[in-house]
Amino acid sequence: MGNIQVQQLSSAPERPATAFLSYRREDAEQVKYLQQQLKVRGVRAWRDVTDLPLGGSTEDEIVHAIEEESDAFVIYITQDCLRSDFIWNIEVPKAIERWDRDHAFNIVPILRDVTFNDLQQFCAAHGIRSLTSFNAIRLPDTITGISMDAYNKELRDIARNILKAALNLRLQRVGASSNRSYEPYIYLQTFPFEPPATSLDLDLDWTELFPIKYQLPATEVWEKILFPALDDVKNSLSSKISSRKLHIFVQAHLPAAFALGFALSESAYFTLLLEGRHGSWSTDGTPADSLPLRRLAYTNKGDEHVAIMEIAISRVTAGATARSVTASGLSFKHHIRFELPDGPDNHGVKDASHALAMARQIGKEFRTLHDKEGVSHIHLFAALPAALAVMVGHQINAMGAISLYHYMEKDRLYQPVCTLGK
Repeated sequence: MGNIQVQQLSSAPERPATAFLSYRREDAEQVKYLQQQLKVRGVRAWRDVTDLPLGGSTEDEIVHAIEEESDAFVIYITQDCLRSDFIWNIEVPKAIERWDRDHAFNIVPILRDVTFNDLQQFCAAHGIRSLTSFNAIRLPDTITGISMDAYNKELRDIARNILKAALNLRLQRVGASSNRSYEPYIYLQTFPFEPPATSLDLDLDWTELFPIKYQLPATEVWEKILFPALDDVKNSLSSKISSRKLHIFVQAHLPAAFALGFALSESAYFTLLLEGRHGSWSTDGTPADSLPLRRLAYTNKGDEHVAIMEIAISRVTAGATARSVTASGLSFKHHIRFELPDGPDNHGVKDASHALAMARQIGKEFRTLHDKEGVSHIHLFAALPAALAVMVGHQINAMGAISLYHYMEKDRLYQPVCTLGK
């Protein structure tokens, strides 16, 4: 049966895009991956009845979730699922009733080891509308021996389509479909944290992939899961948001923050409004000071196509960067460090204008290295607020490969994490 983290959900229009996942317990592990793919794309997903409030009525809560707290109904249909009385007597009829009232509510049947003909006959025998009429998707059968990578890619493609459907109804709920000036609110989290927002459109929850403070996802996870998720978010928003303005809350490791800004780049004609305790910082406007950071430049005798970039705003980066570069044997010619004139400071970014000036100064340096110096690979070592990392990422699209590093305090070294623009 389906559900999720009820304590995080609220009534329309406040809650973000949400999908209800209907499935049989025997298929829980397969559905868990699909839920993860939805969460990293910003779609909250009802999944496990164990997350329902203690003392509540399971049936009442699930019916309420389908009727009021979701923007799409996703049913994972296997032979085990076909044997569930609760799914076919309660969940599916309620979903169809909801669709009868509002065709913008999407029903997404996913078939595994069940044919379209099987499903059609089953629905007819139970006196309900055939779910094959709702653009049902058939996954490869277990007996075909499809690889796990190929199977997971199928689920990621499905998650992309669910994102589009759920976001569409979310925007309809808040009247954005007819409001060309609507500005969505997005939240990216790699740490568990409740955003200071009364309304969210997408909640990009990456916490499951960042379970330990100093253990970030492997490169393969970034390339196969997180980067594609950000591309899907960008494309979904691009097709729906005429204002091109996005409000963003971020509580995340720096590589994730850089990656978000990189995906929602200046070249995609988005204006990002970074919200938080600092107020609102915008990627658009007129900076008060064009050169707020001290620029230190060094040259080496290594690979002329490789550069080191340091951004030392909130703490000193020089020692850890030097140790990391030496340990990795990295060959490079250019080495640029940006720092505050008076030294690192956790409160070194004064205001929105100061943040914008920093982001643009750093972005200009990236362009100079790439366009004038012929650098094709930049290794980025940084210590700065996550919101500013998003703004810098917004500046650096289409500049070759940019490898991101994360500081490991226990080792006093930077660890390579992922590469943008690979």
